[in-house]
Amino acid sequence: MMDLSLLMWLALALLLFWGVGLYNRLMRLRARALEVLGVVEKHAGTCVRLVEQYAAAYQGRGVALAATPWTEVHAAATRLEQVLAQPRSASLQPDVVAAFAAAWTALYAAWGDASDGAIDLAGPVMPEEMQAAWAAASLKVQSASGGFNQIIARYNEAIQQYPARWVAALMGFHVAGQL
Repeated sequence: MMDLSLLMWLALALLLFWGVGLYNRLMRLRARALEVLGVVEKHAGTCVRLVEQYAAAYQGRGVALAATPWTEVHAAATRLEQVLAQPRSASLQPDVVAAFAAAWTALYAAWGDASDGAIDLAGPVMPEEMQAAWAAASLKVQSASGGFNQIIARYNEAIQQYPARWVAALMGFHVAGQL
């Protein structure tokens, strides 16, 4: 009888320590994902500010922004700014991440379309320093997005492994979205 009781307590202790280890691993992955998502959002915010600077400079020259190809860029930047302004309480949920990814993709595509547009006789469509700043910031967004997706892939894989999926569901961990 003593041996069975001892084995039961050892199994219970082993199960408890495994559960604590699982929880700590998932929390570390989640914290790292939130940290990298913050970096992505920071650099995406830099891109939004670049669009705002260009719009202000463009309007400062006395040209209405509404009559230019930059209308779509400005609208996409406004959408991304609204997504970035949302609270981060549920920022790893697939729909929240998908909304951010869609807003970023729209801004990136609109910027590419507008900056690759025809050059008029007055000079380039966009100043060189602004093109360089955009290239640097958008490269940082894309690089950090790749890191975020790798972390989220490991997080989702850890949640969906066989015995861990039950414990993760009990602890409130859910599948996270990728950019």
